[in-house]
Amino acid sequence: MKVIRFDKNIFDDFLENQLNGFLTKNENCLIIGIQEGGMPLAEIVKDYFLKKNIKTDLVGVKCQRPSTKAKKNNQVIKSLLQKILKASPIFLLNFLRNIEHSVLMRKKVNSIREVTFPHDIDFTKYNNILIVDDAVDSGHSLQAVINHIKEKTSVDIYSMCVVVTNENTCIWPDFYLHSDVLIRFPWSLDG
Repeated sequence: MKVIRFDKNIFDDFLENQLNGFLTKNENCLIIGIQEGGMPLAEIVKDYFLKKNIKTDLVGVKCQRPSTKAKKNNQVIKSLLQKILKASPIFLLNFLRNIEHSVLMRKKVNSIREVTFPHDIDFTKYNNILIVDDAVDSGHSLQAVINHIKEKTSVDIYSMCVVVTNENTCIWPDFYLHSDVLIRFPWSLDG
C-alpha cells in the first residue's frame, strides 16, 4: 500500500471543503479527539471553527484495547524505537509500515475498547459532536467512542479522520480525506 506524509495544507483544504457550512454561528460543537493521533487533528479542526467564529469545545478521549495500556507505558522502548526509526531510510520505513498494517489486518480483531474521558461531560449542551481520529483501521475505536456517547445523549454525532486504511472497517467516518493509503503523521513513531 502506498505510504504518504501528512500534509497540513491539504488537510486545511479538506476542512474548508467538507466543513464549510457544517455549523452555523448559533450552534456549538464539542470536538472529541481520540488520543493519541486524533488530538493534534482535533486541535486543527477547533482552530478552523474558531476562525469561522463558531463556538467549540475540545476534549480528548482515550480509547484503547485493554492490552495496549502496558505497551504505551514503556517510554524507554518508545524512545529507543523513535531513535532507530528516525535514522532509517524512507523505503525501509514504508516497508515496515506496510508489514505492520498487513499483520494488523490479518489478526483476529479484538473489538473490545476501554473509553475514558478526562471528566464528566454534559453532552446535551452541544448541538453537534464531532469525533476526530487520525486513521480508521478496524473502526472499533471510533465505534466504541460513538456508542459511549450515544448512551448519554441523542445529540447528532459525526466522525472524521484523515485516512481509512481498510475497506472492511466496521464503520466509515462521515468525513475522511484518504482511503487505501497509509499515512506517516508527524507524531507517529516513524514521523
